[in-house]
Amino acid sequence: MSINNLISVSLGFGDGGASNFVAVLYILCGLGIFLFGINMMGSSLKAIAGDKMRVIIERSTNTPIKGMLVGFATTMLTQSASGTSALAVSLVGSGLMTFGQAIGVLLGANIGGTILTIILAVFSQFKVMPMVSVALVFVGAFIVFFFKKKKVNAIGSVILGFGFIFLGLAFIDMSFDHFIGEGSAYKEDIERIFDKISSIPVLGITVGTLFTIVVQSSSATIGIVQEMFSNGTILLKGSLAIMLGANIGTTITALLASLGSNKSAKKVALANILIKLVGVIVFAICFSWAYYPLVNLVMKKLDMEKNPMIIALAHLGFNIINSFVFLLLIKPLVYVCNKVVKDEPEESIAEHLLDYSLIQKSPTLALSFVKSAVDYMADCMKKYVYLAKEYSFNLDQKLLGVGSEYEKTINSLDKRIHDYLIKLTISKMDDNQSVYLSKYLDIIKDIERIGDHCTNILEFFSDRDKKDMHLSTDGIQDLEQIYGALLSMLDGTVNAINKWDKEIAEDAVVYEDQIDLLEEVLHERHVHRVNSGVCSFTNTEHYVEILSNIERMGDHLKNILDSIIVKEYSKYDEFNH
Repeated sequence: MSINNLISVSLGFGDGGASNFVAVLYILCGLGIFLFGINMMGSSLKAIAGDKMRVIIERSTNTPIKGMLVGFATTMLTQSASGTSALAVSLVGSGLMTFGQAIGVLLGANIGGTILTIILAVFSQFKVMPMVSVALVFVGAFIVFFFKKKKVNAIGSVILGFGFIFLGLAFIDMSFDHFIGEGSAYKEDIERIFDKISSIPVLGITVGTLFTIVVQSSSATIGIVQEMFSNGTILLKGSLAIMLGANIGTTITALLASLGSNKSAKKVALANILIKLVGVIVFAICFSWAYYPLVNLVMKKLDMEKNPMIIALAHLGFNIINSFVFLLLIKPLVYVCNKVVKDEPEESIAEHLLDYSLIQKSPTLALSFVKSAVDYMADCMKKYVYLAKEYSFNLDQKLLGVGSEYEKTINSLDKRIHDYLIKLTISKMDDNQSVYLSKYLDIIKDIERIGDHCTNILEFFSDRDKKDMHLSTDGIQDLEQIYGALLSMLDGTVNAINKWDKEIAEDAVVYEDQIDLLEEVLHERHVHRVNSGVCSFTNTEHYVEILSNIERMGDHLKNILDSIIVKEYSKYDEFNH
C-alpha cells in the first residue's frame, strides 16, 4: 500500500467510511495546518535572516528598481508578500521610508509571493505531497526538539513549516476526494458549481477574493486551486479566475496594518490595493479573448494539462507584467493616492511615538525610528534657540507664543521618546544597539534642558520689557558675541546629530571653550560697566543670569557632541551621564 493510500485510509477515506461532517472537518483542519505552516516557516525564515533584513529594506530602497529587488528578496526569504507589504506600511508610518520607496517594495513583493505556489506545484505534480509532508514534519520536528542552537532550531522550524504546508494540502486534497471522487453522490453537483465559476470569470474572481480575505493568504487559496485543478475538479478558466481574485484578497493584510497608523501608511495600503485591483480588472477585461487563450495555448504546447504548474506560471506571469507596468506608472499612482488620502497639515512625529508595534516587529528599525525622532527634536531645539536669540534683541510679543509651542513640543518629545526607549529596552538588542539607546536617552535629556534655558531667557527679557529695562549698547554687542559662538556650536551639533558624524562633532565642540571664556569675560565687563556708572544696577537685572543660561546651553551641547564623539559608554566613562 502506498503512503498516500495509507494516509487516506487512516483518515477514514480509503473505505468510504468518512461522513460528510468528518470530511468537512478534515478540510478545515487541512486549511488550519497549511496556514500554521506558512506562519511558522515565515517566522523562522525571518529569525534566520535576522533584524538586518528589515534594515536593508529601510536603507536600500532609494530607487524604485532597488525597492523592487529588495521587496522580491524579502518575500523570497519570508515567503509572505502580505508580511512584506505590512512591513512597508510600518516603515512608512514610522517615517523610515518614503511613500514612493514603498511602492517599489510592494511591486517586488508581488513577484516574490509567487515562488511558494511554484514550489507547491513541483511537489504536487509528482503526487508526492503526502510522502514529502510526512518526511519534512519528522525531520523538522527532530531538529526543533533535539537541537537547541537558535540558528539550527530555526532551520528545523522552516523544514517543519514546509512539512505542515504540504500536510495541510494533502489533508484538503484527500478530503475533497470524498465529495468529488468516483462514486460520490455530490460529484455532479460540485462539478456543476465549479463549471459555473469557470463560465463566469467575475464570479471566480469574487470567490478568490473573499476566500483570501478570510484566510489572509493568497498562497493558501492558490495552493488549493492547484490541487483542485490537478484532480479535475475545476477547469483552467475557473482556476485562473480564482487565482486573480486571490491577488486582490491578499491586500487585506496591508490594509489592516495601516489601520490606526498615519496618512502615509494608509497611502501605502491604498497603493497596494490599486496595484492589484487595477491589474486584475485589466486582466479580467481581456480574460476571455487574451489571457485565458494564451495560458491555454501554453498549457497545450507544454503538455501541462491538469498540471498545477500552469496555474503557478500564470500567477507568476500576471504579477511580473502587472509589477513592471506599474513600475512605469509610479508617478501617476502617487498622484492618485495623494489625492485620495490627503496629508495632514503637519503630522507630528510625536504621534508616531505612541505606536509601539514597530518594537515588536523589529527592534532595530524601532531604534532607527528613534534616531529620526531625535533628529526632529534637535531641529525643534535649534529653532527655539534662534527664537530666544531673536527675542533678546527684538521684544516682539508674538515670539513668546511661538516659543511656548516649541517648549511644549520639546517636552512632549522628551517624554515620548524616553517612554519609547524604555519599551525598547525590553526587546532583544545587541551591545552596540544598547549603547546607541543610552546615547539617545542622554541626548534627549540635554535637548530638553536646552529648551528650559531658552524658556528662562524669554522670561528674563519679558520681565525686563515689563519693567522698561533695556540693554546698553555695550551689553547688546557683548550678547551678540556670545550668541554668535553659541549658534555656531548649535548648528554644528544639530548637523552632527543628523549625520551622526564624529568629525562634524569634533569641529563643533571647540566652541564650548570659547563660550565659557566669553561668559567669564562678559561677566567682568558687565560688573565694570555697573561700577563705572555706564549702566545702573537696576537696569542690568537678569543680565548675569542670561549669560549663565547661554553658557549652560553650551555645556549641554557639549554633552550631546561627546555622545557622538565617544564610541562607547562604560561605567568609568566621564561622558556616561
